[in-house]
Amino acid sequence: MKALRFAQEIDQSAQRFYEEMASHSDNPGIGMIFRMLADDEDRLLKRHKALAARGDAVDAEALDRGVNVFEQLRRREEYLHVHNDVEAYRLALEAEREVLRQYRSAVKTEKHPAVRRVLSQVARDEEQHIAELENLYDFANAPNHYLAWGEFSNLGDFNNFGRDTV
Repeated sequence: MKALRFAQEIDQSAQRFYEEMASHSDNPGIGMIFRMLADDEDRLLKRHKALAARGDAVDAEALDRGVNVFEQLRRREEYLHVHNDVEAYRLALEAEREVLRQYRSAVKTEKHPAVRRVLSQVARDEEQHIAELENLYDFANAPNHYLAWGEFSNLGDFNNFGRDTV
């Protein structure tokens, strides 16, 4: 399979998945998160199309066995029920990390330098996307993982994240 064609299919599937998640969400904030993720996938799709137009559409045998994670997720009903922002980011991170794992595996097994170069670029794009997602996840999840001792009096900060102190 052409390396960039696979990347574009993943980007398109991810975009459809995130748009579907946004439309199924009853929570406007979660809907906004998924719309933002769909926009990010559109940005990646445009980048991968530009690379393909430049002539970087090379065959990558390792991707012949690649799995479209987002198409699998779309078939699983339980993923349509995300209740908060942390769950939304967690779901996206799990899927995006699986995609990155596939790209890294393809880079390791590919014999041709030109194909490895293209796959490495796609993997770097995915790594950057994941890093952005991780930052958002860490921010959304901060109140669940960080609370200094009460004597440092940051209990008021805890309420800023919509969490109640006991």
